[in-house]
Amino acid sequence: MAQTFKINNKFKTQLITAILSSPIVYIPHFNYAYIDKALTEICNPDIIGLIPDNVAELTENGDLLDFATKRPDEDWDNTIEKLLNILICNNPKEDEILKTKSIFLIKNFFAKFSDAKVIQRLQYFAAKYEQGEYDERTTLILVSPHAMEELPPEIEKLVTVVELPRPTDAEIMDFLSADNLPISRQFEAQESELRNALTRTLQGLQQYEVEQIIHATKVRTGGRLTEKTIKYALEEKKSIVKKSGIIEVVDTDVAFDQVGGLENLRDDLKRKASIFRHLDELSKVKLPLPKGILVMGMPGCGKSLIAKSIANEFGVSLLRLDVNRLMGQYVGQSEGNLRKALATAEAAHPCVLWIDEIEKAFAGANGGGGNDIVMRLMGHFLTWMQERKTAVYIVATANDVMRPEFMRKGRFDEVYFVDFPTATERIDILKKKIDHYRMTEKQKEIFDLKIDDAAIKEIAEAMHGGYYNNPQINDGFSGSEIQAVVESVMEKKYIEYLEKADANKLKNLAPEKVTIEKKDFIDETNLIKPSVMANQKGKKDENGHTEKTSVERIRDLQAVYKFRSASKTDNK
Repeated sequence: MAQTFKINNKFKTQLITAILSSPIVYIPHFNYAYIDKALTEICNPDIIGLIPDNVAELTENGDLLDFATKRPDEDWDNTIEKLLNILICNNPKEDEILKTKSIFLIKNFFAKFSDAKVIQRLQYFAAKYEQGEYDERTTLILVSPHAMEELPPEIEKLVTVVELPRPTDAEIMDFLSADNLPISRQFEAQESELRNALTRTLQGLQQYEVEQIIHATKVRTGGRLTEKTIKYALEEKKSIVKKSGIIEVVDTDVAFDQVGGLENLRDDLKRKASIFRHLDELSKVKLPLPKGILVMGMPGCGKSLIAKSIANEFGVSLLRLDVNRLMGQYVGQSEGNLRKALATAEAAHPCVLWIDEIEKAFAGANGGGGNDIVMRLMGHFLTWMQERKTAVYIVATANDVMRPEFMRKGRFDEVYFVDFPTATERIDILKKKIDHYRMTEKQKEIFDLKIDDAAIKEIAEAMHGGYYNNPQINDGFSGSEIQAVVESVMEKKYIEYLEKADANKLKNLAPEKVTIEKKDFIDETNLIKPSVMANQKGKKDENGHTEKTSVERIRDLQAVYKFRSASKTDNK
């Protein structure tokens, strides 16, 4: 029989306290087997003076089950409503069922909350309990997957909510012991490393989900721990997170050294990564959890790439929030979507939550206008950021202006401004993009790259200049535009190679390499230079007012707020 998680001691303590002090307990969860096991353990004469036989389990239809066997009690011929009537009768202590049963466990009870009479009966029961008409152990335990925020306001104050905690790293590691997941012989030397990596992958999930994932991976690996177990577990975790429809798990193997430029941002985050890799020790020094960063600036300048590299540097999963899916058509649906998304992110902690183009969700296209839904969404998000207790590191990126209250210091650990690349950064980015085509022997058989450092510097210089003609600002190519130049040159040269190869084939000649020189890159640069983002000007409307581009608005914003530059200053 497969091993399962041990019952969490904190959960048992909270459940015991709730049973002995509250008339109604609500457990918002779907893992009914785990809750049954917890009740069985605490129903002990030495703990609360009860035994499992003192638990009455009712189905949502009102059928009474034997708690241990789950078989129907043929002598019971009533409904949940009838039980509630018994509980609020004049002499509850004299009723026959109350002589043998103290805990009434009802699963999938949530549908009953739509019945006003049921709500009223629960209120009466709670009132009689408070008046001392029941033994303190008489308790209704309601279990449902619905979140506690969905409880009716009429009984919200009467209910004690006991949440089932997610397993800690130590509990996951214990579950992944050799007894439950033996190591494959060929990976014995890597056992400790593999178990640690698998534990990190499973962080933030519920016990049931961890058990299901491990069961699925064991089927695929012959029941043993291998290197592929990590890969399969991540695939299963992605499927679980994907069910939210708003959050997705993003694969990332982007390292900081693959990001061109943005030295200040990278240096700061390397220091932050050392903290994030030792989160368990933060409480010892009474430091708060890292909040995250807001990265504002020019489109195509590496904001998305830095989000991916942060997750890789921190050694955690990268989750992406699709802001376009937040907005719902019904009242309250947008706020509900946001709550669901944030709850999903917390479930996957520790993680990096990447919110791309956050201005679309919390500011509107130009950051103006008073929209009630936007304000409620922003208010909920900011409150969550302040109050969350889980290691969810926010990386929010914006290509346009944001509301001032969102950008102020304190909301995030830091707000960074990403400008178009400096001269040094253009060289760095260009070199990384060109080096991508020097990697394999096959590439070397096709391309003869006659590009040295001096050539790269000249090409980078050709990517500078725009209508601003201001030495104090960067107005050259963005990182994505530099990449576009390199890819376009390489594609054209590859087509040239294929055409020559086809011609040589007719002559029974071997394919020839194509030479790639500095001129090819400079010609392509000059071709697209007039259309680069740094050269876009605002247009005048019918009233003669100039409507600024997002690039101009971001420049104006930086001039006012002076956010920390993501790059080191250098000549343009």
